[in-house]
Amino acid sequence: MIQPGKICLAELPQVDGKRKKRPILVLSKLPGRDHWFVCGVSRKTYDLVAGFDEIISSEMEFFNQTGLKTSSSIKLGFVSYLQEGRIEGILGELPREVYDLLIKRFLNHLSKNLNR
Repeated sequence: MIQPGKICLAELPQVDGKRKKRPILVLSKLPGRDHWFVCGVSRKTYDLVAGFDEIISSEMEFFNQTGLKTSSSIKLGFVSYLQEGRIEGILGELPREVYDLLIKRFLNHLSKNLNR
């Protein structure tokens, strides 16, 4: 069952407009819809926004439960929303404390913009 914190597989729109099948992290379900906020997961671990994105290393004790094949980065700036039917399958999940940390970072970033 799709839930926040699950790592799934789906096609996401890329910067160039093309769609690419990739792992995603499920962030939250939109109220009143069958759509989910998700963010992209990338094998590129060198292209991070420090203090925002998160590397999930194959060395981490929970790595096997993620379903990822190699060290990857959770790209909080690569957010999209998808209809539930476009999410193809569950690969694994993040531990609750890692998911909570990412959500906190995302919300802190959004709240900084409220005080402009």
